[in-house]
Amino acid sequence: MTPVTNVNQLNQLMNSTMIYAVVVSLIALALAWLISTYLIPWEGGNDRSYIKRRIVYLVIGAVAVLGFWMYNDLVVMNYIKNVGLQNMFAACNLKCVGINLGIYLVVGVVLMFAFRRSKFGSILGKEKK
Repeated sequence: MTPVTNVNQLNQLMNSTMIYAVVVSLIALALAWLISTYLIPWEGGNDRSYIKRRIVYLVIGAVAVLGFWMYNDLVVMNYIKNVGLQNMFAACNLKCVGINLGIYLVVGVVLMFAFRRSKFGSILGKEKK
């Protein structure tokens, strides 16, 4: 990565960072779906496997958001030489946390409602019969 020394380079970096935030949240959502669908089986009887899926969903979301934020804060920030530009990128990094969380939670809940009878949909809780 080349050092960021002017506003044009910073704007390009911030635009690509926001795109990466969207990509990271969609990858985390796909990973949560894969794990809840294929790795956590129904338990039968008094089925409480939805609790395991819910925990996995929350942990993957937290790791994705915090990991993305820490990577930008600890690695990418070092390539920005001007303190003012670093502050602008820090604000962008917080926006990316919101983008990450928003997409992960909103799209995730919409998918859970859309596929209510699937394993991924069971994260919301048992469906009342």
